[in-house]
Amino acid sequence: MNSTVIKSCIASLTSSIPIWETSIFCKIIDFSSLIRGLSDNIHRDIKGETVCFSGVGEAYSGLSGKSGDDFGDGEPFITYMNVYQNTYISEKDYEFVQIAPNERQNCVQYGDALFTLSSETPEEVGIGAVYLGNTQKLYLNSFCFGIHFYDERVLPQYLAHFISSFSFRKAIYPLAQGSTRFNLQKNDFMKMKFVLPTLEEQERIAKTLDALHYCMANEKSLLEQYILLKRYLLSQMFI
Repeated sequence: MNSTVIKSCIASLTSSIPIWETSIFCKIIDFSSLIRGLSDNIHRDIKGETVCFSGVGEAYSGLSGKSGDDFGDGEPFITYMNVYQNTYISEKDYEFVQIAPNERQNCVQYGDALFTLSSETPEEVGIGAVYLGNTQKLYLNSFCFGIHFYDERVLPQYLAHFISSFSFRKAIYPLAQGSTRFNLQKNDFMKMKFVLPTLEEQERIAKTLDALHYCMANEKSLLEQYILLKRYLLSQMFI
């Protein structure tokens, strides 16, 4: 098969990829809307015990005392966008910071909930994600804070979905204060009351929403593969 025929086949295949990408993107939007709607409906009238974060966990701050020269290599830390964009922290998106041998910094542990502490808009303050990884020494960026839960009544997988729900976001909004930049009032946040269902109910809710998240993650992965395939095919057309 000569190069002209090959390039013609590549061009035909490449022209079809945007159609596939659009189809997958629409599925991702549908899954996202379904997850958001179902989660909001579940948490709107949920029954359980009224608790506050300070009663089931302990807050800790992110990195402190760091300058720009400290970043780029060293120990992994969770970025602001990793917290902002995810329900569960992505272990593929760490950045690195230098930590001295005797330096005291807070480490993120399995099951911790992480929240944005500061942003230019009040809507972006208090957005959270949960860490379910097993990195031994993992730190948190300075514009977020974490909560480590010592109460066994709290299921981290459930909490990840709860803190993304509309009812939770609505309760958080008044706690963002500022003018040009907004900061979360952490003390008020820790005292905020919410309903914690039974552990069995938390497990049921988490399994349902996790299944949908898994489907959406598969579609996102497939979309990334199509993008890589398109780049490769385009590069072959000009060889």
